[in-house]
Amino acid sequence: MATSQRDAAIAAAHGYVHAINALDLARLIDLFAVDATLIHPYGVFSGHEKLSEFYGGLVIPAQTRLTITRTVADGNSCVIEVTGISPQAPDKPQYAIDVFEVDAQGKITTLTIYYRNFDLR
Repeated sequence: MATSQRDAAIAAAHGYVHAINALDLARLIDLFAVDATLIHPYGVFSGHEKLSEFYGGLVIPAQTRLTITRTVADGNSCVIEVTGISPQAPDKPQYAIDVFEVDAQGKITTLTIYYRNFDLR
């Protein structure tokens, strides 16, 4: 049974969260297309080398645990709402919206991340 682009986008988004939670940089980077771009509040990072530097230097060392609270997908895109808690600041959760776009092989081509560090509820 063929996987739809929508299903591939969901799998990539959820795989991303699982790789970060497992602190598995190699598995994380493998989810991205070779020329993928991350658009993040800290900057724009393109290609596996820059993505490895960003995630290996900032995200993985922070050991943040992500919890998906909502998933919405259509076409080759998936949007997840996540809450992140770092052991370095367990009382200061981060709230993010991650927008994933995938190619025909299910690799992430673009990931745009928006976040805030306070709860509005």
